[in-house]
Amino acid sequence: MAAAAAQARLVLDADPGLPTYDAGLEFQGLAIRTMAEAPESGPLSEVTVGLNLIWGALTDEMDAPGRGSAEQDVQAVRHMKQAAAEWLGVMNSPDDRAAYLDFWVHDECGYSRDPPESG
Repeated sequence: MAAAAAQARLVLDADPGLPTYDAGLEFQGLAIRTMAEAPESGPLSEVTVGLNLIWGALTDEMDAPGRGSAEQDVQAVRHMKQAAAEWLGVMNSPDDRAAYLDFWVHDECGYSRDPPESG
């Protein structure tokens, strides 16, 4: 959690534009590295998976095909800074953290709440 807090502060402190984007990519990278080291289930796993999805989507707002206009980049930076600030406010409370992850993964980033169909 300390590393996630430090990374959120880097996003907040980064200059607008590419420095914020780079800090966001590092946030996603932190989540990916932590997922590789964490048990497959439990609270840490839920946090790292959620942060990976959130920061993947937030950085996609700047680098996905069809993105990258100056106006889109300004909005993407604003969105990343909002997510980072809110994370710092909830990360130490399991209930608030779970609500944050649910809101950001599904409502803000648009991932479905429906489980994938088994085939």
